[in-house]
Amino acid sequence: MAITLMTRMQHGTDSDVAKIAASVVGGLLLAGLQLMHSVLDSLLIFGAITLGRADLGEWVRWFVPTVLLNVVGGVLLVTLLRLVRSKELIADARR
Repeated sequence: MAITLMTRMQHGTDSDVAKIAASVVGGLLLAGLQLMHSVLDSLLIFGAITLGRADLGEWVRWFVPTVLLNVVGGVLLVTLLRLVRSKELIADARR
């Protein structure tokens, strides 16, 4: 949700300062609230694998549900919301 919000904030403005502010706040939310992010957490797990403190099976057991939940979140938070919004925009354009 934090990344989706950050992306929408960046796409909603032409101001470079506002885009940078959205990026900084998004990064602080991810790091400060310790939100899960599949790429960042994968890097941490691969670092642990490299140091011998984890194995690839642990990453697979973590990654499979993460991918499934990311797909569900992406469909619900991004696609469905855009479809709902687009319905009004298309109706306005047809008028």
